[in-house]
Amino acid sequence: MKPLTKLMSGVAVTMSLMSAQAAHALTATLSAQYFELAVTDVDTGAFTTPTGIGNTLGFDGMPTATGGVNDISHGVLTWWDPSLNSDVHSTGGGTISLPYSSNMYAPNSTGSNDSAVYETAIFKGNFSLASAGTVDFELGSDDDSFIYVDGTLFGDNPGVHGVTNVDFTSPMLSAGSHTIEVFYADRDHTGAFLSLTLGADSTGVVIAPPPAGGVPEPATWALMIVGFGGVGALLRSRRRLTAVAA
Repeated sequence: MKPLTKLMSGVAVTMSLMSAQAAHALTATLSAQYFELAVTDVDTGAFTTPTGIGNTLGFDGMPTATGGVNDISHGVLTWWDPSLNSDVHSTGGGTISLPYSSNMYAPNSTGSNDSAVYETAIFKGNFSLASAGTVDFELGSDDDSFIYVDGTLFGDNPGVHGVTNVDFTSPMLSAGSHTIEVFYADRDHTGAFLSLTLGADSTGVVIAPPPAGGVPEPATWALMIVGFGGVGALLRSRRRLTAVAA
């Protein structure tokens, strides 16, 4: 499996435009919670895929599913919840920076292989839109990965498989604060990887600082306009996204 994006608590973050090209990737810091999943767990070492994945998070804030795998309790997948699965153990937290691309080997994505134990992780953060707009996601994983915005499933890459990439765009999001949660799980010895890139749409939406909360914000945040001129080329306005880890 490959690199995973991680989130860190209490950290003010700025998502700023990385490129004026079509991809217009945004940078951000997310908080991360890491876990180890025993290689003897019933859902490891087999090419299984959870089915009936729900549109919203369920019990204890976990992804919901109805079948395809065995680690389901209270209607949710348990690969990230020691209270629901005795084969899962918390190994601490940290942060990751987007765009993110990394191998996902325990402990906390610092290992070199998954022969002894598998890694699972949860990444969280907040972002705020000054006006309605959409967010683009480029997700790659080996194995399972799920992305939720405001508790609603926006994209997933479930199952035991080699690195697979999926791209998707969120529905129109309202102005104001939003949450993002990314769930990742390695469940087979064939590798462990996660990559995630976020991009703002090209409709001129301004992504502003999140509402005041317990995290200090920079004194000023400005809309970044990036103009790329040239003979026969149009100026394109870009935005700056400010995010704060949950």
